[in-house]
Amino acid sequence: MTDARHRPTHPSAVPHPRRSRPDGADPVLAAPTLGELVELRVDADLAQLPLVRTMTAAVAMRRDYDVESLADLRLAVDEACTLLVRRALPFSALTVRLRVAEAWVDVHCSVPVLDPTPIDESGLGWTLLSALVESMTTGVADEDVFAELTIELRMAKKAAA
Repeated sequence: MTDARHRPTHPSAVPHPRRSRPDGADPVLAAPTLGELVELRVDADLAQLPLVRTMTAAVAMRRDYDVESLADLRLAVDEACTLLVRRALPFSALTVRLRVAEAWVDVHCSVPVLDPTPIDESGLGWTLLSALVESMTTGVADEDVFAELTIELRMAKKAAA
């Protein structure tokens, strides 16, 4: 059991003026109600995708996701990361952030890119992702030096039969 007093501080958990909540509640203390947050950064290389798939399945398995949900989640994350890695800058990092709750998983994947063109939504990879997840968005954000290409998706836990 995790004791809130001994939780390691993660950079995304540090209060930030733009992230403060209007009701005055501390976002760090409110985070556990949103699900477990795990972030992984690896080289933006297709050879790293087995590690990303394994981490994704391990995190969902801790929340008792069934085998079918795990397989679908692994496939969706793999496809999203593949779409991004193919566009990533050489020698850059792929960031995968998962927020896992009892009934759903939110996944945020991103890579730095030179070309700020959005992901092609007419390809087979996009069609596959659309069939696996409840919602999905993609975007390009201007950062300090390079643009950041992102895919965010939400996948619901399958109901027990």
